[in-house]
Amino acid sequence: MNDWYWQQSAQERETAIAAADRLADALSSGWRPQEIPAPFHMQPGEGCFGTENTQVLQYLEGDGSYWHTSAFGTGAVGIALTMGSMFGNRVRRQRAEAEAAPRYRLVEAGRMYLTNRRFSVQGQHQWIDLWFGDIRMSSCDGAAVFLTMGSIPAVALRVWPAPYHFTLFRWLAHSEIVRSSTPRLPQPPPQPPALGPGGAYGG
Repeated sequence: MNDWYWQQSAQERETAIAAADRLADALSSGWRPQEIPAPFHMQPGEGCFGTENTQVLQYLEGDGSYWHTSAFGTGAVGIALTMGSMFGNRVRRQRAEAEAAPRYRLVEAGRMYLTNRRFSVQGQHQWIDLWFGDIRMSSCDGAAVFLTMGSIPAVALRVWPAPYHFTLFRWLAHSEIVRSSTPRLPQPPPQPPALGPGGAYGG
């Protein structure tokens, strides 16, 4: 599990999945979302159909550098200084290696707008446009919408409720209706107790 993962309670997760399933049911019945205003220029035929606060994370490597120190001396004090320096360098190196490992890292936060062409994020420092045509794969783990891009490293949009926005995105981008929960199949009626040799009442 990534260290940024949004820890949700079981109730919060069920609420998010239920919202997505209600949207899927509505889309299946013919309901269509209404276009809402957006504070940016859109292309001809483009409309905005959802908005929410979000955090943008990207799968990136970190800075693997660390401060290397040296200490020398003679006698018992010198040995202690040298050993302490070696231990400190090893700890710093291990931390640097962990920091350098690729993982999802927070790069921006702001307001997300979902149109029928893109995810557009009005961040604190910049606008980010994630065009549907550049998205190669997509998924949702209940806390974020994951987008594998063709031109940039993978992106995760941490948004609430993520399953709802993922369902809306897949419908806007691909005319697909996806469900976050697995439909429950009717259960067969319980079998009567076996009778006869070897059965519950057999001899």
